[in-house]
Amino acid sequence: MINVLKSDVKLSEVTTIKLGGLAKYFGTFNNEYELRELLKFAKQEKLRTIILGGGSNMIFSDEGFDGLVLKNHIKELSYETNSDTKEVFFKAGAGENWDDFVKFCCEEGFQGIECLSGIPGCVGSTPIQNVGAYGQEVSDTIVNVQALRIEDNSMVSFNNYECGFGYRTSIFKKEQKDKYIITEVTFRLKLNAEPELKYKEPKDEIENDADYKNLSDNIQKLEFIRSKVIEIRKRKSMVIDVNDENSVSCGSFFVNPVLTADKYKNFLDKIKSVSNPPRVFNSESGIKIPAAWLIENAGFKKGYYKHGAAISSNHSLALINKGTTTKNLLELAEEIEHKVFEVFGVHLHKEPIVITNS
Repeated sequence: MINVLKSDVKLSEVTTIKLGGLAKYFGTFNNEYELRELLKFAKQEKLRTIILGGGSNMIFSDEGFDGLVLKNHIKELSYETNSDTKEVFFKAGAGENWDDFVKFCCEEGFQGIECLSGIPGCVGSTPIQNVGAYGQEVSDTIVNVQALRIEDNSMVSFNNYECGFGYRTSIFKKEQKDKYIITEVTFRLKLNAEPELKYKEPKDEIENDADYKNLSDNIQKLEFIRSKVIEIRKRKSMVIDVNDENSVSCGSFFVNPVLTADKYKNFLDKIKSVSNPPRVFNSESGIKIPAAWLIENAGFKKGYYKHGAAISSNHSLALINKGTTTKNLLELAEEIEHKVFEVFGVHLHKEPIVITNS
């Protein structure tokens, strides 16, 4: 365990937003044995424990974290194909880089997650918030999640239904938060299937592209879609790039609010005089309103800057670090939340997890 445990690690160096003080202890684990040993150490020292994946959806306080931060390095890939059903069952270690996994699947002709290209983070983080983009969500393909229960160090398996998936959420983010550590995820993907494009932006760009129209091979189509999705994300600075200051972020900072029928009616009353109403989407739990529209129409423009924290110049949903502190970034977020509620009566909720010592 000595080889995988460090002290006083800068959390700003292990998160994409590049914020946060020191972690009292920082450990990495490559397998279940190392994980159990680290948890044993935390229990002995009475340390609070936080699990870090790719560091793209977590913000630590300026004071740091007076506990143990664990980074998942479990890397394992295996799959089985079923030629009769034309399905692929793919097991991936939770520490695998998510975008590398998507790239491999596209190159092999495994369809189902190509529109989730370019998203930073690890495989094990994706079920927690039910990662989604451009008409696809990981919950559409997840068969099983394997996790270690912290309470007794036992391994537990969750099927898709038991994960309690919802819009950008799961039981691992709600009632079972901080009780499990995901070690492996099994996906069901389609073998050599025609790609499905559901979301207007990439659909329009791809289907109107002459090069795409000339493709007949489904693997080539998947790779084309992946490239186009990454291109679109790069335009919005939603792909980590050391040369792009707008990518020093957690990606989307707010989730799109989902309103009940009554709350949506109240919202419509408030925008009667608005000349550019938002394009809304119906979902199982209500009516989804674009958070970016709410932010922009509450008076916050792209590039809005305050005390080193800013709204990305390329995407209204991304808050970026331009030489600021966690405190200042969260104050900007609260300013936006307050104004959106004041103008539209709609609550915005943060997508990244904010970690404090309290």
